[in-house]
Amino acid sequence: MMRRLSVALLCVMICSMLTSAQQRDINKLKQEREATKREIKETSRKITTNERETQRNLSRLNSLRAEITEKNVEIGAIQLDVDSIDMRVKAMADSISGLEAQRAKLRNAYAASLRKTQPSLSSVNLMSFVFSSESFGQAYQRMRYIKEFSNWRKRKTAEINEITDRLALRKQSYDSLQQQRLAVLSQLSNARNRLQATHNETNQLVAKLKKEGGALRKLLKQKEQRARALDREVDRLIAAEQQKSSASGSKKSSGKKAGTGVAGTAADRALTGSFESNKGRLLFPVSGSYRIVRPFGRHKHPDLEHVETENSGIDIEVGPGSMARAIFKGKVSAIFQQPGFNTIVMVRHGNYLSIYANLASINVKMGDVVNTGQSIGTIFADPDEGNSAILHFELRKERTKLNPTLWVK
Repeated sequence: MMRRLSVALLCVMICSMLTSAQQRDINKLKQEREATKREIKETSRKITTNERETQRNLSRLNSLRAEITEKNVEIGAIQLDVDSIDMRVKAMADSISGLEAQRAKLRNAYAASLRKTQPSLSSVNLMSFVFSSESFGQAYQRMRYIKEFSNWRKRKTAEINEITDRLALRKQSYDSLQQQRLAVLSQLSNARNRLQATHNETNQLVAKLKKEGGALRKLLKQKEQRARALDREVDRLIAAEQQKSSASGSKKSSGKKAGTGVAGTAADRALTGSFESNKGRLLFPVSGSYRIVRPFGRHKHPDLEHVETENSGIDIEVGPGSMARAIFKGKVSAIFQQPGFNTIVMVRHGNYLSIYANLASINVKMGDVVNTGQSIGTIFADPDEGNSAILHFELRKERTKLNPTLWVK
């Protein structure tokens, strides 16, 4: 009996120990699983943060590249001003030298003439010079001589004074030009310093992006995929429009009528006639200051080796809260959304289409006829990129992509 009881107690103890060990293993597994979840979450957070940082750096790099282009243009314009002022300074200096030489020549000639005539006039006084004449005719001639000599002196004095006054004005202008030149040179120096600072920031960003090789490649691939998806959707919408038009047997387009409308606002810049006839004069799709951060077409990246970018339109950086506006009168033919481009509005102008992408909100609806300069919508400002607002703008002749910079101004 006692033996059975001992065996039973032993079994209970073993089961208890096994249960306790099993519970510890389960708790450990739970802890490990929670730790793994935390690690996965943290890794995912770091990847997301890294991707966002890469996106910010790439966007900032594009903006800096556009800024460098602007600064080079600014420096070129300032340098032209410096060259122009230098030419004017040289011309003014030559003019001053010429006037000084002319005045010196006049003064010398005047002094020489006075030296020749003064002895004869100083030996006797003018009255005795006249009254000592042997005849009335001689006295008349001497009086006339004295008068002409006096007039000559006045003319020469006035001529010398006139040249002296001109010299004073030229020297004043010369001093003003020199001050202007110093101010422009200071402006040029400041512009070059700003350019150098931008270059330095660009170099730092390039170094960062090169370190983020994997994230950068992933980001560029994602951007390319999204751009192709937008191209496909735009092509699909245009094809659907063409098919609908063909099916209805109508060859006319509401956009064609809109393209011939007379501008009704100051923003229209008196655009008349067809869309095509206004090539190079069409309204820019944003107002105020802007910067084209990505040009049209396929380009090798100026900083990142083995990186090529392709753009079906242009990317325009503006301030937060900026609006996109219609470049010409037309009809809203499509409104849709696409990953990476937020809301997109397509406006038809006869055979041409203008596309406004990355809008946060819109002020138009399908079928609306919009006037030149009319607000299309507010451009999305990305909080992850310092509220940078970038409008992606495209221009097409049906499905053929056009370089917008050749059409808008």
